Amino acid sequence: MKIVDTLYGGTHYAKQYKIGATFVTRGIIAINGTAGIIPSTTTDFADSLGVTGDTGTYSTTQGDAEGLVSVYCRPDAIFEALMSGGATENTALITLSNTAASVAGTVITDADVGTASMVNGTAWSLSGANGSGPGGQSRVITAFSSAVSITVTVPFLSDIAVGDTFLQCPWSSNGAAGNGTLQTTALFSQANAIIASGTGGEVAIFDLLLDGTTNSKVRFLVIDHMLGQNTV
Repeated sequence: MKIVDTLYGGTHYAKQYKIGATFVTRGIIAINGTAGIIPSTTTDFADSLGVTGDTGTYSTTQGDAEGLVSVYCRPDAIFEALMSGGATENTALITLSNTAASVAGTVITDADVGTASMVNGTAWSLSGANGSGPGGQSRVITAFSSAVSITVTVPFLSDIAVGDTFLQCPWSSNGAAGNGTLQTTALFSQANAIIASGTGGEVAIFDLLLDGTTNSKVRFLVIDHMLGQNTV
């Protein structure tokens, strides 16, 4: 994860904080701990400060240097995380290849939709008449049939043909219900995109950069912030 912008302008302010656990990887969400800040869990960002800019080693041995880590701690900071197609970092997103034509442009059929409901998330076109790559159309997912299909209410502009490919994620950025949570990957540095919509720590999804299987991203703000994001 990295900082990409702020809501209200100004510099991407980073402050050094004492640590209460070792930070092996940079670019992870830091939360309040007993002896200092600690890495978040994959699903809980309560009492967060922001995203780290470096690493640090925690020690309770007398004579060792005090562990410090820089954190981008502005409550209005906008962070960006790569979408991963699993709990392991850098896993490609699963490509959905439509198996049943939808002349209404509303149903994407493929067993690879999985068993985790993406309702309130987003589906976007990877190939076919509805576009490809970052120019492909996207729609909010409104219905889910486990290991069968996903459905949108607002139709894609063109029919969905057999063989058209799509991607999906559990988030949306346009006010739908899928914009309030995010779950990280196992090392906390990316966003797990195959979990059910509504799963994870509290965030505000700001934007989705919908591209391919290995370069799509989600941008968000952490909400339960020690410096008062809930009151901004």
